Amino acid sequence: MTNQNLSDSLVKEILNYLGCPPKAPTLRYLNQLIHAYIRRVPWESVSRIVKRHATLATKDCPRLPEEFWTEAMQYGFGGTCFESSLAFYSLLTALGYEGYLTVNDMGESRGCHAAIVIIVGGQKYLVDNTIPVHTAVRINPRKVTRRWTPVYNYALHPVWKNVYEVKRSHNSKRISFMLIDVPVSLPDYHIIVQNDYLETGNFNKNVVMNKVINNKTTLFFSDHQPYKLERHNKRGRWETPLRSEILPRALAKTFNMPEGSISAALSWISSLPVAGP
Repeated sequence: MTNQNLSDSLVKEILNYLGCPPKAPTLRYLNQLIHAYIRRVPWESVSRIVKRHATLATKDCPRLPEEFWTEAMQYGFGGTCFESSLAFYSLLTALGYEGYLTVNDMGESRGCHAAIVIIVGGQKYLVDNTIPVHTAVRINPRKVTRRWTPVYNYALHPVWKNVYEVKRSHNSKRISFMLIDVPVSLPDYHIIVQNDYLETGNFNKNVVMNKVINNKTTLFFSDHQPYKLERHNKRGRWETPLRSEILPRALAKTFNMPEGSISAALSWISSLPVAGP
């Protein structure tokens, strides 16, 4: 695998795509980047399903930052948490931010979720561009940290050394995940990204899409049937039924992604054998 470094010319293209002119690495600018990212780059599994079915060897599957960003700008793709976090981390470090990647727990699932820790002014902040957490949240090992956003409110609760509950308001799943504030080296992280394409990996067998649209978290899950779009924020929750015969077209219009890729991903997962009891 190559490293996560991005060329200066690609960084310039990415910032243009996000609508964020280059600035010094401050907390305010970090939040501007988060705000732009989660509105332009979806959390989605279509790209990984398409890549997996087009690639013979698992080692060649990972969509590393250069490929990730190029496809985001060309096709509107994003990715799931391991690749998306690495791509955003690569941009942040190219802009002069310091920090590291982490691998975290969700419920009973261990090591299934990636997030970033960024250090600004000597203070650590949680950055999660994939669930997403809509703002950088200060990490304080001694007390709860709270942040408010138009979509959700957040609280970071220290549980024990280097472990924090990440909570959000106005959501049936109040604990988003458990932050394990331990740096993961890039070589180890690359192995995790590669292994996520194995049979035991995440989101290889279902289409999931998540993007912030009009200040609402907008989601689609292929395993939630009948098919529907789910939207929610602090003001409420809305569901829109989706007809199966126009599903790829409707999703492509909503998430601004290629209809053909969505159709192919849905077709592949529908052909998978149904697990027994």
